[in-house]
Amino acid sequence: MLVEFSVENYRSFRERQTLSMVASNKKSGRNSNSFPMPNVKSLRLLTSAVVYGPNASGKSNLVRAIQTMRQIVLESATGMQLGSRWNIEPFRLNADCQNKPSCFEIIFIQDNIRYQYGFSLDQERVYEEWLIAYPKGRPQTWFERNYHSEKQEYDWYFGPRLKGEKERIKGFVRPNSLFLSHAAQNNHDQLGKIFIWFSSKLKLIPARFQNLSNFTALKCYEDKKFRNKVVKLIKGADIGILTIEFDSKTVKKFEVYSTLPPSIYNLIKEKNNFVENNALMNSNNESSESDSASIKVSLKVFALYKMNESEETITFDLEDESDGTQRLFEMGGYWIDALDNGEILIIDEIDRSLNSDISTYLIKEFNDKAANQNNAQLIVTTHDTTFLDREIFNQDQVWLMQKNSNNSTKLYSLLDFKIREDESLQKGYLKGRYGAMPFVSGLDS
Repeated sequence: MLVEFSVENYRSFRERQTLSMVASNKKSGRNSNSFPMPNVKSLRLLTSAVVYGPNASGKSNLVRAIQTMRQIVLESATGMQLGSRWNIEPFRLNADCQNKPSCFEIIFIQDNIRYQYGFSLDQERVYEEWLIAYPKGRPQTWFERNYHSEKQEYDWYFGPRLKGEKERIKGFVRPNSLFLSHAAQNNHDQLGKIFIWFSSKLKLIPARFQNLSNFTALKCYEDKKFRNKVVKLIKGADIGILTIEFDSKTVKKFEVYSTLPPSIYNLIKEKNNFVENNALMNSNNESSESDSASIKVSLKVFALYKMNESEETITFDLEDESDGTQRLFEMGGYWIDALDNGEILIIDEIDRSLNSDISTYLIKEFNDKAANQNNAQLIVTTHDTTFLDREIFNQDQVWLMQKNSNNSTKLYSLLDFKIREDESLQKGYLKGRYGAMPFVSGLDS
């Protein structure tokens, strides 16, 4: 469960900006589109949130910041070598910011324990890293590291509640890597669970994505029930497809997780539903026992249609389908998986290539207690103002972005405005009452 995410001095973010999934305490709509926060009876968490803003306001940068934090956690121990550089871009429109580290912090809940984890870094060095746990509602600092430039060394602190090896693992940590990542690599029980949360519970679909259909295809390939759910979703979109079929073959694909300890690696495989088809693998003479961890099943996806004048069917390659159909298939797997397993799904530009009715349906399923029984959460960015409907989002679920006078991104909640219960959120937004609207000029010429 995601409680909040904060970012500072990263791309268009200069000052610290925070996206919170804590529900408002307003009596109206108090229990709708939210669920109780574990071990905190007075607070509830939102099932979904939407972020609006004009082009270049920073919506994609918010998604990219979360994705960057996740990538650094997952790859810093195994994917980075001494001297390697992270692709970190500080706020570039201020000279002082260019010489300061970027900062990322996330508060989340795993196994009913709230964690507050963060770090600051530039392309070459991690300057700070900290983890605070709240197992009984009270903060416990499990570890902290701070770099002193004058001494050119780190100050370390390990709290008494952090069990297991610490000093030995500390010796593996490089200037550009995270202690959390190395702890997971070295089979640390407490910190390995946090690493797995980043890997298995936090899923992102950026707007400029690569081909993500392989995730959905692999899930469908090994899980018939999952496949039926995907087919039902696609058929429900009324695009004429009867079902989907697959043509499989084995391919080799590098996995950064394969160097982790077996206990952590196997758990990540289980959580992410990695596919290893032994029959296909053994029939491939090029594969060997040593590289079996990197064997994957590659799937070609086909859509089946009914012929107009007979009961026969005809197949079309999914790549020949419309962008909307391909995106629905790609997103559909993540959407179903998130609802089934109580994950956090973050989608940049959910409206891209999708009909508003389909996007609305996907959002409403997260807000439906019957469909979302595992407290999954959805965060989307969009320009589609039809979502600004109280039957879809409450006021506390709407976030807005706009550029300040210094061209940095400001993120704020619709709760900052006094809005009547009978006021149309869509009309208010389009009239510019809440900001985050483009100011267009110069087009007449």
